[in-house]
Amino acid sequence: MKRIFSISSFVLCSLAGMAQEKEAPAPATIREGAHKFSLQWIGWGEKFGSVDIKKLNDSTYSVKGEQRSDDKEDFVTIDGNLIMLTPRRLRFEGTIQTKVRHNNNNEVCDKTGNYTFFASGVRKYWRLQEMDNCDKGNAVDYVDIFF
Repeated sequence: MKRIFSISSFVLCSLAGMAQEKEAPAPATIREGAHKFSLQWIGWGEKFGSVDIKKLNDSTYSVKGEQRSDDKEDFVTIDGNLIMLTPRRLRFEGTIQTKVRHNNNNEVCDKTGNYTFFASGVRKYWRLQEMDNCDKGNAVDYVDIFF
C-alpha cells in the first residue's frame, strides 16, 4: 500500500509540475532596447535579426527592425507600435513585410494594419498570430519577437 501511495504522490507531483510548465511567466512590461527577431524561412539560431523597442507610454511601445538572409534577398521587416494587452498578448499596429524567394512568387508580402502577437505555453517569444503568407494559403510565416 505504501508503494502505491508513493507512486501516486509522484504522479500527482509530476502532473502539478507539468501544469505549471504549460505557461511560463511573461515579463510584466516589455524590455526596451534590442530584441531578437525572426522569420522561420530565413533561419533561427545564429541567424536572428533584431528589433529595437522603445517605450512611448504605460502600455505602448514603438518597434522597428529586420532580419535578412546572408545574401540579403530574403527578409522580414517590422515598423509600428506594440500595445501590451496582457504580458502574453500584444496588439501590433503598423507594417510587417516579408519576402522569401520560394514564397509568393518572390514578391513582397505586405501586412499593414492591426495584428496580434501572442506568447503561448512556455515560449519566450511573442508570435504573430495572423500567419498566412500572401501566397494564397500555401504558406505560413512564423514571425517572432523574443522577450
